[in-house]
Amino acid sequence: MDHHEYEQLTALTAEAIGVPGQRRFRLAGGVEGDVVILWMEKEELRALGLAIEELLEQLGMAGLASHRLASDPLQPAVPGPTSPEYAVGRMAIGYDEERKLIALFAHDIEQEEEEDELPIFAGRMTAANAKALAEQIVEVVNAGRPRCPRCGALIGPEGHVCPHDNGHLKVKLQGD
Repeated sequence: MDHHEYEQLTALTAEAIGVPGQRRFRLAGGVEGDVVILWMEKEELRALGLAIEELLEQLGMAGLASHRLASDPLQPAVPGPTSPEYAVGRMAIGYDEERKLIALFAHDIEQEEEEDELPIFAGRMTAANAKALAEQIVEVVNAGRPRCPRCGALIGPEGHVCPHDNGHLKVKLQGD
């Protein structure tokens, strides 16, 4: 299996492809002209954003204002027609103490869980860039269907019958 390693990412984007309720989620990252696409579930993407925030907090960098501190802002990753694509099975983040960068690792879903197996994707970014990615992930994940304020279930375009109302009140989206 191929291995893509980037000493410092210059392009990274979290995206949702499709319409709410039928979206697919991906992270596209690399350097200009060499971008890898990592497909994952919505909850996996959400967990990555939370893990980044938690790591930054542990490192004492949670208060970073990403838009002010990113002297090397990441560009939107533009996948090409031949960009390799992988379904993510496992992800990990960490802090590269030597380089003072946040490290992101992804293993393909088909990779065995052996410790010595290299991840399919390994990239490093500044803490400010990691903070900006976490913020982008929140925006992407929250741009989908709204949740019912009473039961937490997703509300589709056809509305939602909340079990807390015993089926007597149909919650609809704004503008319906």
